[in-house]
Amino acid sequence: MIKSKNWSLIHRNLLVLLKNMYGSILNSGSGCIDVGKLNRSFVNGFLERSLFLNCIFFIGLSCFIPILIIGCEREEDVSETTETLPVQQLDSFSTQHREAGILKWTLVGDSSKLVSQSSRSVGNEMIVQNPIVEIYEDGKISLKITAKTGKYYPSGKNKNDLFLYDDVVGINEKGQLFTDELQWRNKDGTLYSPVEVKIVRGDSRWYGTEMVANPDLETVKMSNNRFTLYPKDEEINEDNERQ
Repeated sequence: MIKSKNWSLIHRNLLVLLKNMYGSILNSGSGCIDVGKLNRSFVNGFLERSLFLNCIFFIGLSCFIPILIIGCEREEDVSETTETLPVQQLDSFSTQHREAGILKWTLVGDSSKLVSQSSRSVGNEMIVQNPIVEIYEDGKISLKITAKTGKYYPSGKNKNDLFLYDDVVGINEKGQLFTDELQWRNKDGTLYSPVEVKIVRGDSRWYGTEMVANPDLETVKMSNNRFTLYPKDEEINEDNERQ
């Protein structure tokens, strides 16, 4: 591809070439015009006009082609750029979810950012730092959860679900829950964790994975169980399953 900076040199060379052609025709009296039969002033005028028109044509051509090339290069640059998804940064964040006027949960964070997703099915993603979640049942706090980071989806397939990560701690009157990943599935009204969970009640310890639990921690189901239980600490619901 010819760079635009070289077109000025091409333009100057064209002018020199045309000037030499004009001088040769006048001096030789040959070419397409029989100077002997025509008035020399007429020939001079005709050649001057021809030279002028040729100069205009080549000057216009030399100016138009670089513009066309530059325009194409700009179009290529635009087509090669990747789409940047918009991000909105907030210094603090708080929200809550109600169903039929009944409070289900609240979420408060130190800071947050809203990331617009390209897929409508996923919905926009709210990333929250140091989230504090309170889950309500019958108008009372059933479980309070803290973590380092969290995600909340105002829309999409995960609408009103909460995702908590890193040093996740859940506390209520029944005991404490510790894990590195915890999900609140709003539609089912349950807690879920795919990774290892530790539940503490007094001196009792219960470890497992694939936890599914109610927010009051009275009904808990886990796989790969390991535990040390003391009757004084445990009032295990008959629905609890240990695999």
